[in-house]
Amino acid sequence: MNLINEISSELTKRNIFHKIEKNFIRTRKSKIKVPIITNDIAYLLGVIRGDGSLCQSKRKKGGYHYIFRIYSGEEKYLNYLNKLFKDLFLIEGKIIKDKRKQNAYHLVIKNVIIFFYFVSLGSEIGKKKFGKLPQIVKDKQRYFRHYLAGLVDTDGSTYNKRIQLKQKSRPLLKNIRVLANRMGLNCSEPKVNYTNQKPYYYIRFDNRLPLRLKQSNF
Repeated sequence: MNLINEISSELTKRNIFHKIEKNFIRTRKSKIKVPIITNDIAYLLGVIRGDGSLCQSKRKKGGYHYIFRIYSGEEKYLNYLNKLFKDLFLIEGKIIKDKRKQNAYHLVIKNVIIFFYFVSLGSEIGKKKFGKLPQIVKDKQRYFRHYLAGLVDTDGSTYNKRIQLKQKSRPLLKNIRVLANRMGLNCSEPKVNYTNQKPYYYIRFDNRLPLRLKQSNF
């Protein structure tokens, strides 16, 4: 089953009216281009795993709202991501300032097609409970590099020639370590530390990724 048909199947399960028009899917509210898998898509999958969320909430009139968010302390970075969405899907989201915190913003996209596009590729709805990598990331090394870059740009830190990546999920880091070492990134075993008495795991590996935030001048 191709990606457009997978998205269509999810929409059908939820009784959401839609039509397929070549490489577009139309609903009553929007017409969205369904892009092929690229390095940018792999990067966004990593960003979503890091500081993104896919949430569905019930509507008063029935059905659900499908909301896609990415959080960041860098408004300029969210503008960059928003441009990626416009280039890929021909739609932009809205960047909102979090009034409760300094330097806290989130990019919001309320679109059911984009929501299930990333679900179909392996992003989780709600809390990220599992440590699985998206299949496209496991299948192609270049997609893994860009996925990992997106994850590091949101949840990682750089120290000269090394990167540290911190996650709640130890299984995820173990899966990343296997693929990172196949690429010769000299990745360490996951280790644990505690933040507010909660366990977090981290790995360290060579800084040889196509990062866009941590090493870019926006």
